[in-house]
Amino acid sequence: MKRKRFIVGGFLALILGICHIAASENLETLLSGYLANDLELKKLTNQMQKTMLENELTDISSGFSFKLSSGTITFTTGDNWNIRFTPTASFSIPNAKNLGISVSSSVLFDSRDATDTFSNSSIKVSMDIISQKSKNQEITTLKSQRKVLEAKRSLQNGFVTAEKEFYESIKSLYEMASKLLSLEKNLYDDQLSMDTLKAQGYASNSTKYKTAQMKILNDQYEVDSQKKSMEREVKILCAKCGVQYNYKDPIDFLPTDIPEVETISVDNFSPNDYTKVESANWTKYINNLERESKGAISLTANAGFTFNNDRTSSSTIDLGSNFTWNDTGLVLSAGTNLPVGADSFSPVFTLGVSFDPTAFKSAKINSQITELESTQEDIAIQNATIAFGTSATAQKTSLENILWEKSTCKESYDMYTSLEADMARYYSQGYVTKSEYNNASVNKETYRIKILINKLKLIIYNNETSLLFVRDNELQNENESTEESANVQK
Repeated sequence: MKRKRFIVGGFLALILGICHIAASENLETLLSGYLANDLELKKLTNQMQKTMLENELTDISSGFSFKLSSGTITFTTGDNWNIRFTPTASFSIPNAKNLGISVSSSVLFDSRDATDTFSNSSIKVSMDIISQKSKNQEITTLKSQRKVLEAKRSLQNGFVTAEKEFYESIKSLYEMASKLLSLEKNLYDDQLSMDTLKAQGYASNSTKYKTAQMKILNDQYEVDSQKKSMEREVKILCAKCGVQYNYKDPIDFLPTDIPEVETISVDNFSPNDYTKVESANWTKYINNLERESKGAISLTANAGFTFNNDRTSSSTIDLGSNFTWNDTGLVLSAGTNLPVGADSFSPVFTLGVSFDPTAFKSAKINSQITELESTQEDIAIQNATIAFGTSATAQKTSLENILWEKSTCKESYDMYTSLEADMARYYSQGYVTKSEYNNASVNKETYRIKILINKLKLIIYNNETSLLFVRDNELQNENESTEESANVQK
């Protein structure tokens, strides 16, 4: 009889323990600890910071650029020593038609000459007339900004994924608790059957008695095995959440309740925000810009002034231009140095021509490749759109099932709650057996756990739905909140 009282006591303690968990952990505390200890989130945070720094470098390279150089400095020693160097200074603004200004000079300090000698001193201004450099710079900037955005999205989704994994772990523990409850009930029922056999006078060496005894032993093994499995999973989750495991029973770890959440529907999002569609559209957009940047022709012009030009032995006004026709491989360059203040006007002209016959064939093939690439991108957009339809249908069906299950479990729980109250009254009056009362209690508790699992399913569903779409508005709101907090602190 001691064995029976132990089993009955343990079974009732299980029911009461799940119903009224005094030492259970706070769900928000567990989740906060889980996220804080997630190494993947730390990795994504580090990657986002790195990408933002790389974007700053891109901004620097595309902005105002200024350089100073001494050039090569040549020393000649001896009685007639001299120092010669060619300093240069230049700055450019890539976003302003690739505007560039440079200043250079050849300087000679000679011990034989009382004055310093300056030659080929010049100032030069250059600018693109027809060029794709500014568009290429724009593409580089857009790609850099895109990398930052994708890094932020990865971190954003990393939090949602980690939260989803946490709730899946909690859901698994509730399912294990539900199974343990069922196994404990089987053990209790089989023990009652054994007691009935004993009351009927069956000998301990009879087949029926031994069969019942083996069944009890098997039930006890399954109960103990389930408890050990649950304890192992609880310890693992405790470690991930950064909390100590100090429970007599793993069921004591389970949170007392799961919060209700508002349903996130796929209808709340635009199809264009579906991750695959958004990515395919971006690829098409940026590739179109790159194709447009490969212009058929380019033309640059420059103008400047050179003091003491070696070519003319006088100061000169310098003009030049470069013309490229990419589809033919034709490159033309022309320039002139116009003397100023010289005894005679003898300008110097320069001309350069290059031609690549294979450019004709290459241009035609490249054009065909470009068309095929564009077609592939269109197909990718169509596939992404189809994938959205499939995912939307799957999520809507999943939500319908979760909401149906919620309604059904609530109705069953209310029914068994009422039945359990009636059974408690009938049992106290002696109209029903303790086994019948326990059955009602177990059914009530089973559906209470199912309600909690259903709440977890809805949270997990919301996470899965969110991960299907880009949510840049959330990033914007987060940035605004951060800025407001910073202003308040100031």
